[in-house]
Amino acid sequence: MKKILLVDESPATLSALTIEIKRHMSNTEILAASTYREANNIIRHNQNQISAAIVNTELPDCEEGQGAMLASSHNIATIVLNKNENNVLKHLMTKKNILDNISTANPNFIAYAVDFVKKVLRNYKESVLLVDDSKLFRDAFKNDLHKLGFHVIEAIDGKEAFDIMASPQGESISVVLTDYNMPNMDGIELTMRLRERFQKDTLAILAISATEDVDALTQFIKAGANDFISKPHQFEELNVRINANLDVLELFKEAKNLANRDFLTGAYNRRYFFEASSAILNKNHRKNAPIAVATVDIDNFKNINDTYGHDIGDIAIKEVVTVLHKSLRKSDLVARFGGEEFCILLEDISFENTLTLFDKLRKNFKFNDIELKDIIVNYTVSIGISYGRSDDIDEMLKVSDDALYEAKSRGKDTVILHQIQEK
Repeated sequence: MKKILLVDESPATLSALTIEIKRHMSNTEILAASTYREANNIIRHNQNQISAAIVNTELPDCEEGQGAMLASSHNIATIVLNKNENNVLKHLMTKKNILDNISTANPNFIAYAVDFVKKVLRNYKESVLLVDDSKLFRDAFKNDLHKLGFHVIEAIDGKEAFDIMASPQGESISVVLTDYNMPNMDGIELTMRLRERFQKDTLAILAISATEDVDALTQFIKAGANDFISKPHQFEELNVRINANLDVLELFKEAKNLANRDFLTGAYNRRYFFEASSAILNKNHRKNAPIAVATVDIDNFKNINDTYGHDIGDIAIKEVVTVLHKSLRKSDLVARFGGEEFCILLEDISFENTLTLFDKLRKNFKFNDIELKDIIVNYTVSIGISYGRSDDIDEMLKVSDDALYEAKSRGKDTVILHQIQEK
């Protein structure tokens, strides 16, 4: 849980900030103070646990700006609230971890401050690859990227950067900041090669170049860069451009998620299952490894709808995903195929472990009670499994469907596994 410190003598401001943070950010704990002394005590009792702070420069028991300096001196990313910008605030903005100052005269200052905190908390999960052969410029960028919450990975030229992006480490990188003139591989060639592997909706590439070098910037954009940052840079420009590009990546991710997810349960949908399974089957074909495909279906689901109504039926369907996620690995592919039927694809699992896992899963459903206001709903599932080596997901699904039909015909609450005959 992320802890956020709010320091303001106004109860109304503290309340408004708290409500807005809770509305936009789950899994957060608010630590509120109305004086410098209270803020100091909170920081002392939560050493290294506070992720961000919103601090008013005017507090009743200290000099102007002292509260913001208190938070920043403990390496807390700090957003400053003020009535009027002055020299004190300009001095504060040069200090470590002071990210922005927001005028309370702006009617939207609450929303702006909370949005900034939201971005800082997001950035703690993001990695940026910084590519420049100049250590001086790398250090300048790195210091400001750290202020914004990013994990920074460094490369001294395009070749090293490309090797990093081609390695498992590259999977964690969302943004590449790259200079133009570098030995071994320049920034434009790096951008072109990265765009062969990563689309603009999965990786943001920002060019670092002097603003007067118009030709280089044009070549960067043609090569596939999303944006550019002037060199030498200003902190505010870096903040605005890099966060704006991450916002776009988030929108792409949300759009993909909506397209790939079942609206009721949040599980993957049928279309995504076929897309993902194709890649998984290809990988396992190269490894010559078996996989398991299981079809899970609620027994007597019509009786639940007829007895309790469709609203309870929807709850029963959503509970399937809850039980599956508790029982399966994160790497296992789970999709709702329609109605009360779900399909699961598992790799790196033996024949024996497949049987053990799904029998345990069957029991988990049998002894799982859904407690609602006045009723307890309980149901069983039947499970059909196909296991073996195959390049054809349709074949594996047909075999698992046949196994499911057999499980139903044997009285339900049963697991049946059919092995794929190797050709």
